[in-house]
Amino acid sequence: MLKDQQQHRDSSITGPDQSSLTASSTVRQLKPPSGFTGGKSQQGTQLQLEGIVTQDEPEVVLAAERSPTAVANFTRVLETTPLPFNLHQKIRLIRNHAGKAYAIIQERGNPYALAIRSKKLNAIISELARRDGNNLNRKDLVEINDLLEGYVEQYGETAEVWLRVASIEGGIEIDLGDDAHTRVRITPGEVKIVESGSDVIFYRTATTKPMAMPGLIGDRKLLNKYLNMSAQEMVLITAWISYTLAHPKVASSKYPILVLQGNEGSGKSSLCKNVLIRIIDPSELGVQVFPNNAKDLAIAGQNAHVLCFDNLRSFKTNMADMLCIAATGGTITTRQLYTDADQEAIRLHVALILNGIHSFIDTPDLSQRCLPIHLIALDNANRKSENDLVSELEADLPAIMCYLFNLIASIFKHLPNVEITDPERMIDFVAWLAAMEKEDDAPPGAYQGLYSETLKQGQLDTLMDNPLAAAIIEFMDDFQGNSYSDTPTNLLKKLNFCVDRGTQLSRDWPQNPIALSKRIAGLQAGLLSQGIRIELTRGKQRTVTITKVEA
Repeated sequence: MLKDQQQHRDSSITGPDQSSLTASSTVRQLKPPSGFTGGKSQQGTQLQLEGIVTQDEPEVVLAAERSPTAVANFTRVLETTPLPFNLHQKIRLIRNHAGKAYAIIQERGNPYALAIRSKKLNAIISELARRDGNNLNRKDLVEINDLLEGYVEQYGETAEVWLRVASIEGGIEIDLGDDAHTRVRITPGEVKIVESGSDVIFYRTATTKPMAMPGLIGDRKLLNKYLNMSAQEMVLITAWISYTLAHPKVASSKYPILVLQGNEGSGKSSLCKNVLIRIIDPSELGVQVFPNNAKDLAIAGQNAHVLCFDNLRSFKTNMADMLCIAATGGTITTRQLYTDADQEAIRLHVALILNGIHSFIDTPDLSQRCLPIHLIALDNANRKSENDLVSELEADLPAIMCYLFNLIASIFKHLPNVEITDPERMIDFVAWLAAMEKEDDAPPGAYQGLYSETLKQGQLDTLMDNPLAAAIIEFMDDFQGNSYSDTPTNLLKKLNFCVDRGTQLSRDWPQNPIALSKRIAGLQAGLLSQGIRIELTRGKQRTVTITKVEA
């Protein structure tokens, strides 16, 4: 299924106004054309690059009025004035949907994006200047970036710019992250290596590392040997890896949060750092410390396809809410500067891996978005040094990546005809499991049922860490009938008998009937997964009805 493909390279690069940007041998002084307005700059710096002579003047061109004459004048300036590194021949200037400006570089192979003002783009400009005998200082680079950024702001076309995984018609494209900018294009039943000719635009962060080039033959067993867990959980984590690789950051992508739990010596950090991240989104960052606020989480998420946070014990309730948003996608707002009232909207959407020894998922809403996996402790006979593990994995990765890419292609083929037997909140992942059942010739519902049972057990663990939820479960286990109905006041009295005095006085326990009703509302979905349905009704008096149902 995996085939090499040498695509035709497109050498026609056009600017945002759809006109070709061609080189000119004319040496001219760059001055503001009529119709432009701009801010002030310091005087006195002269810059000569690639035939450009620019002399700073009190009024510098940074933006254009939206008039046809101004547009024509500005376009004529770009067409007749060569830019450093021949950027006028090799790039087009765009902005993504969030308004960030990029230069598209087309050297060889596939095009790629560099952020305006990025260190790499500045390095390209500076290197060209040095070849011409010019040394650029920081002010020179600022002026060049001002010109590029001003043009993008006014006239730059809006285009999708992707990180690691992109959506294409009928499938996905994955950036391998190598120097040749090779892509893997996956559509239903087909995997292709794209060395040139792609029109998908990827950008890379300073910490992005290359993925392994897939081999010609895939091997699932090679992946399994790095997974120290039960055979059933190997199926689920393989589904999660392939699902995460196959889903770009679009609004419809919902990422189950992978939660790895295990005792000391079970290799949680090593599995994250040396295996999972290396397969899905290799990065210099590896595993990270959990951020203290939503903004830091969102910024980290914008610079990775998958994030891994290590050795978690607990987190604040507001950060649990942010993890829920990250899994399904959302936007947070914050002030741009402490000195003004402007708001900045930051997209929060990223695949997540969390690991820890103790149970740290303490809210039912979050647990419904998680895939809990329990790791088996490694015995001394199977323990390897990190260098040996990485060396062995590097040798196996081509076959592992071939298997995963072919699996994704097969699942794409099966998805339109899947049968959902066990719907859960992360329904797209359930459908993925249903398609994987078809590919593996597993009985319908086999993998879906395994996921449902895993979720149910995970939610039970979460509920039992909540004193109120644990008390309700104990109360209904001892209750002889099928349904109990009473006022919040009387229910609280009965629940008090299920816990000790210290728990009753703690912050985790409701101190009055109103607090009880509010806390029960947040537990309804989790308790329902355990076969306990709670209904809160109002009439002449508030009533709580607890019913045993089939989970």
